[in-house]
Amino acid sequence: MILLFDKVCLFDIDKNKTIIYGQYQECYNKIQKIDINVNVKFNLVLNNDRNDFYIEIYDKINYIDEISFMNGNDIKIIKKDIVLFFPFEKCDLSLCSNSVIISTMCKDYSSRLEEWIEYNLKLGISGIVIFDNNEDGNNKIKLNEPLDYLQNNGTVSDICKKYKGKVWHVKFNYKTMDGTHWNNIQRISLHIGVNAFRNKCGKIALIDADEFIYIPKESNIVKFLSNYKGQTLTMKSNILTNKSNQDIINNNILELCLYLGENKYTKTILDTTKLKPMEFINSPHEHHTEILLDKCDIIHYHCWVNSRYKYNENMQKIEFLKDA
Repeated sequence: MILLFDKVCLFDIDKNKTIIYGQYQECYNKIQKIDINVNVKFNLVLNNDRNDFYIEIYDKINYIDEISFMNGNDIKIIKKDIVLFFPFEKCDLSLCSNSVIISTMCKDYSSRLEEWIEYNLKLGISGIVIFDNNEDGNNKIKLNEPLDYLQNNGTVSDICKKYKGKVWHVKFNYKTMDGTHWNNIQRISLHIGVNAFRNKCGKIALIDADEFIYIPKESNIVKFLSNYKGQTLTMKSNILTNKSNQDIINNNILELCLYLGENKYTKTILDTTKLKPMEFINSPHEHHTEILLDKCDIIHYHCWVNSRYKYNENMQKIEFLKDA
């Protein structure tokens, strides 16, 4: 099976190239070659570490009649009648070389998304790119937290429309192949988001909508990151949770999640000057050019609510995040 991300193509205007991302099923074996019925040059670029790839076509192409994929066992998969869409060409984010943006994928987050957007805009984030993996409402999953206690505040698209010029909504209704982990789809959003904006801003933070960056000694992230020009930074983290297992979530995460849990994960803020052209972004947790910062400089708190993380009375209570 081949999954083509034809609704989120890129066009490199300087090199006159159409870029189409895709994934092949790992049991299918690595793709060896492709054939496309177009009258221009094309090329297949494989991710050596994952089952991802992209196709570059040396022209602006909006429609492909047929693509044939062949693996090492001469098994052929044919994709037909492919219409290409370029959503980033209409992007209204106002960015410059010093801008700091977030690129993230969301699913079923209407109960907490607006609070997260407001927090990041107050922090000084220049723009937020949201890949909406549930834009049609038919892709619901549990997200590690009970759905029973989530207030429905409309669609992710409706929420994003409130922040014109600050939040860019991308339809991203793709499902994983044969029940593989959702982070396979998320990884493609990283490839696309980073490469769509790497020439338009200075830093790209790869955090999720349940994560909040906190800078103890500075209130503005652009000013803070100006001290790290040309450097990719990786942040340490802690879990934050609430006391109850049955709190209603309605843009009140920072009011509820006051209790400090364990050290958990890292997340990266990419410096775009450190990225190779069309680099595959395999993980939001690390980058080979990273500098790992101490928590006293910058941290991100990962807010897990209700039964996702167990509260205990020995947890330290913190309230500075909700007042940031």
